[in-house]
Amino acid sequence: MKKLVLFFIGLLVFSTVSYAFAETQIDQDKLHFYMYGLETCPHCQKMKEEIPKFYGENSLTYYELINNEENNKLFSAQYKYTGIAGVPAIGIAYDGKLVAIVEGEYNVSATPKIVQAALDNGGLILFTGGQAYIIKNETIIQELQAIYVEHRMPGEGQTTTTTETPSDTGTPPDTEGPAETSTNTGSGGGICGPGIVVALAVVPLALWKKRR
Repeated sequence: MKKLVLFFIGLLVFSTVSYAFAETQIDQDKLHFYMYGLETCPHCQKMKEEIPKFYGENSLTYYELINNEENNKLFSAQYKYTGIAGVPAIGIAYDGKLVAIVEGEYNVSATPKIVQAALDNGGLILFTGGQAYIIKNETIIQELQAIYVEHRMPGEGQTTTTTETPSDTGTPPDTEGPAETSTNTGSGGGICGPGIVVALAVVPLALWKKRR
Protein backbone atom coordinates (compact mmCIF):
# COMPACT_ATOMS: atom_id res chain seq x y z
CA MET A 1 0.00 0.00 0.00
CA LYS A 2 1.43 3.29 -1.09
CA LYS A 3 1.74 5.81 1.72
CA LEU A 4 -0.18 9.06 1.32
CA VAL A 5 2.22 11.24 3.29
CA LEU A 6 2.91 13.56 0.35
CA PHE A 7 -0.83 13.84 -0.25
CA PHE A 8 -1.42 15.03 3.31
CA ILE A 9 1.55 17.38 3.18
CA GLY A 10 0.03 18.98 0.10
CA LEU A 11 -3.26 19.48 1.91
CA LEU A 12 -1.52 21.35 4.72
CA VAL A 13 -0.84 24.17 2.28
CA PHE A 14 -3.61 26.39 0.95
CA SER A 15 -2.44 26.10 -2.62
CA THR A 16 -3.97 27.89 -5.57
CA VAL A 17 -5.77 25.87 -8.22
CA SER A 18 -3.10 26.60 -10.82
CA TYR A 19 -0.34 25.41 -8.47
CA ALA A 20 -2.31 22.28 -7.56
CA PHE A 21 -2.78 21.37 -11.22
CA ALA A 22 0.88 22.04 -11.96
CA GLU A 23 1.83 19.55 -9.24
CA THR A 24 -0.38 16.80 -10.69
CA GLN A 25 -1.23 15.24 -14.05
CA ILE A 26 -4.90 16.13 -13.63
CA ASP A 27 -6.80 17.69 -16.54
CA GLN A 28 -9.23 20.28 -15.15
CA ASP A 29 -11.62 19.72 -18.06
CA LYS A 30 -12.16 16.12 -16.91
CA LEU A 31 -13.30 17.12 -13.40
CA HIS A 32 -16.96 17.21 -12.40
CA PHE A 33 -18.66 17.53 -9.00
CA TYR A 34 -21.94 15.98 -7.82
CA MET A 35 -23.42 17.36 -4.61
CA TYR A 36 -26.34 16.39 -2.40
CA GLY A 37 -27.45 19.34 -0.29
CA LEU A 38 -30.15 21.50 1.24
CA GLU A 39 -31.18 24.97 0.13
CA THR A 40 -31.34 25.93 3.83
CA CYS A 41 -27.75 24.78 4.50
CA PRO A 42 -25.18 27.64 4.41
CA HIS A 43 -22.33 25.16 3.88
CA CYS A 44 -24.08 23.71 0.84
CA GLN A 45 -24.62 27.18 -0.55
CA LYS A 46 -20.95 28.04 -0.01
CA MET A 47 -19.83 24.93 -1.92
CA LYS A 48 -22.34 25.72 -4.69
CA GLU A 49 -20.54 29.03 -5.10
CA GLU A 50 -16.95 27.88 -4.58
CA ILE A 51 -16.87 24.92 -6.97
CA PRO A 52 -18.08 26.79 -10.10
CA LYS A 53 -15.87 29.76 -9.19
CA PHE A 54 -12.75 27.57 -9.26
CA TYR A 55 -13.67 24.98 -11.90
CA GLY A 56 -16.17 26.64 -14.21
CA GLU A 57 -19.88 27.31 -14.52
CA ASN A 58 -20.72 23.77 -15.68
CA SER A 59 -18.52 21.88 -13.22
CA LEU A 60 -21.25 21.11 -10.65
CA THR A 61 -24.38 18.95 -10.70
CA TYR A 62 -26.50 19.71 -7.64
CA TYR A 63 -29.12 17.39 -6.08
CA GLU A 64 -31.56 19.22 -3.78
CA LEU A 65 -32.94 17.12 -0.91
CA ILE A 66 -35.79 19.37 0.25
CA ASN A 67 -39.10 18.25 -1.26
CA ASN A 68 -37.36 15.81 -3.63
CA GLU A 69 -38.27 12.18 -2.98
CA GLU A 70 -35.90 10.74 -5.59
CA ASN A 71 -32.87 12.62 -4.29
CA ASN A 72 -33.71 11.66 -0.71
CA LYS A 73 -33.99 8.00 -1.73
CA LEU A 74 -30.58 8.10 -3.41
CA PHE A 75 -28.97 9.98 -0.54
CA SER A 76 -30.30 7.39 1.91
CA ALA A 77 -28.94 4.60 -0.31
CA GLN A 78 -25.40 6.03 -0.31
CA TYR A 79 -25.35 6.10 3.50
CA LYS A 80 -24.89 2.34 3.85
CA TYR A 81 -21.73 2.53 1.72
CA THR A 82 -20.22 5.73 3.11
CA GLY A 83 -21.74 6.44 6.52
CA ILE A 84 -22.43 9.99 5.29
CA ALA A 85 -25.60 11.41 6.83
CA GLY A 86 -24.77 15.12 6.71
CA VAL A 87 -24.64 17.62 3.87
CA PRO A 88 -23.02 18.82 1.74
CA ALA A 89 -22.02 15.41 0.39
CA ILE A 90 -19.78 16.02 -2.61
CA GLY A 91 -18.80 13.38 -5.15
CA ILE A 92 -15.76 14.16 -7.29
CA ALA A 93 -15.57 12.48 -10.71
CA TYR A 94 -12.60 12.41 -13.07
CA ASP A 95 -13.17 11.54 -16.71
CA GLY A 96 -16.64 10.30 -15.77
CA LYS A 97 -15.50 8.02 -12.93
CA LEU A 98 -16.22 8.75 -9.27
CA VAL A 99 -12.88 8.95 -7.43
CA ALA A 100 -13.69 10.74 -4.16
CA ILE A 101 -16.53 11.70 -1.83
CA VAL A 102 -16.25 14.50 0.72
CA GLU A 103 -18.70 15.17 3.56
CA GLY A 104 -18.80 18.87 4.45
CA GLU A 105 -16.99 21.99 3.32
CA TYR A 106 -13.46 21.64 2.05
CA ASN A 107 -10.71 23.63 0.35
CA VAL A 108 -11.66 23.03 -3.30
CA SER A 109 -8.19 24.04 -4.51
CA ALA A 110 -7.01 20.70 -3.08
CA THR A 111 -9.21 18.73 -5.51
CA PRO A 112 -6.42 17.90 -8.02
CA LYS A 113 -4.32 16.39 -5.23
CA ILE A 114 -7.28 14.36 -3.97
CA VAL A 115 -7.95 13.03 -7.47
CA GLN A 116 -4.28 12.26 -8.09
CA ALA A 117 -4.07 10.34 -4.80
CA ALA A 118 -7.16 8.31 -5.72
CA LEU A 119 -5.71 7.44 -9.13
CA ASP A 120 -2.29 6.58 -7.67
CA ASN A 121 -3.84 4.23 -5.11
CA GLY A 122 -6.47 2.63 -7.33
CA GLY A 123 -9.47 3.36 -5.16
CA LEU A 124 -12.10 5.87 -4.07
CA ILE A 125 -11.05 8.33 -1.36
CA LEU A 126 -13.71 9.01 1.28
CA PHE A 127 -13.64 11.85 3.81
CA THR A 128 -16.35 11.51 6.46
CA GLY A 129 -16.73 12.07 10.19
CA GLY A 130 -13.36 13.78 10.38
CA GLN A 131 -11.50 10.74 9.03
CA ALA A 132 -10.09 9.66 5.67
CA TYR A 133 -10.52 6.24 4.06
CA ILE A 134 -9.78 4.57 0.75
CA ILE A 135 -12.36 2.18 -0.69
CA LYS A 136 -10.93 -0.57 -2.89
CA ASN A 137 -14.04 -2.73 -3.33
CA GLU A 138 -14.99 -2.26 -6.98
CA THR A 139 -18.62 -3.32 -6.42
CA ILE A 140 -19.12 -0.61 -3.81
CA ILE A 141 -17.41 1.96 -6.02
CA GLN A 142 -19.82 1.09 -8.83
CA GLU A 143 -22.81 1.40 -6.48
CA LEU A 144 -21.64 4.89 -5.49
CA GLN A 145 -20.95 5.73 -9.14
CA ALA A 146 -24.61 4.98 -9.88
CA ILE A 147 -25.87 7.14 -7.00
CA TYR A 148 -23.65 10.18 -7.53
CA VAL A 149 -22.68 10.29 -11.20
CA GLU A 150 -25.49 8.39 -12.92
CA HIS A 151 -28.14 9.56 -10.42
CA ARG A 152 -29.95 6.23 -10.15
CA MET A 153 -30.39 3.44 -7.65
CA PRO A 154 -27.70 0.76 -7.91
CA GLY A 155 -28.87 -2.16 -10.03
CA GLU A 156 -31.66 -0.35 -11.85
CA GLY A 157 -31.71 -1.46 -15.48
CA GLN A 158 -28.74 -3.79 -15.15
CA THR A 159 -27.65 -7.10 -13.66
CA THR A 160 -26.23 -6.63 -10.18
CA THR A 161 -23.43 -8.45 -8.45
CA THR A 162 -23.35 -9.41 -4.79
CA THR A 163 -22.52 -6.47 -2.54
CA GLU A 164 -20.74 -7.07 0.73
CA THR A 165 -22.63 -6.14 3.89
CA PRO A 166 -21.31 -3.01 5.59
CA SER A 167 -19.59 -3.40 8.95
CA ASP A 168 -21.44 -2.59 12.17
CA THR A 169 -18.37 -0.90 13.63
CA GLY A 170 -19.07 2.48 12.08
CA THR A 171 -16.14 2.18 9.69
CA PRO A 172 -17.15 2.37 6.00
CA PRO A 173 -17.05 -1.11 4.43
CA ASP A 174 -14.00 -2.48 2.63
CA THR A 175 -11.86 0.56 3.21
CA GLU A 176 -8.25 0.84 4.18
CA GLY A 177 -8.49 2.32 7.60
CA PRO A 178 -8.79 5.88 8.75
CA ALA A 179 -6.10 8.46 8.94
CA GLU A 180 -6.88 10.57 12.00
CA THR A 181 -7.92 14.14 11.28
CA SER A 182 -8.48 17.22 13.37
CA THR A 183 -12.04 17.78 14.57
CA ASN A 184 -11.51 21.43 15.44
CA THR A 185 -11.10 23.53 12.35
CA GLY A 186 -11.10 26.91 14.00
CA SER A 187 -13.18 28.18 11.07
CA GLY A 188 -16.62 27.89 12.61
CA GLY A 189 -17.66 25.59 9.77
CA GLY A 190 -19.93 22.60 10.09
CA ILE A 191 -22.37 20.28 8.39
CA CYS A 192 -26.14 20.77 8.24
CA GLY A 193 -26.71 17.33 9.67
CA PRO A 194 -24.80 14.72 11.73
CA GLY A 195 -21.04 14.82 11.64
CA ILE A 196 -18.35 17.49 11.53
CA VAL A 197 -16.75 19.59 8.85
CA VAL A 198 -13.92 17.90 6.96
CA ALA A 199 -10.90 20.18 7.31
CA LEU A 200 -8.62 18.98 4.55
CA ALA A 201 -6.13 21.77 5.17
CA VAL A 202 -5.36 20.62 8.72
CA VAL A 203 -5.02 16.85 8.26
CA PRO A 204 -2.11 15.64 10.41
CA LEU A 205 0.56 13.42 8.90
CA ALA A 206 -0.89 10.00 9.74
CA LEU A 207 -0.07 6.82 7.83
CA TRP A 208 -2.83 4.63 6.44
CA LYS A 209 -3.19 1.29 8.25
CA LYS A 210 -4.83 -1.56 6.43
CA ARG A 211 -8.06 -2.67 8.03
CA ARG A 212 -8.08 -6.38 8.86
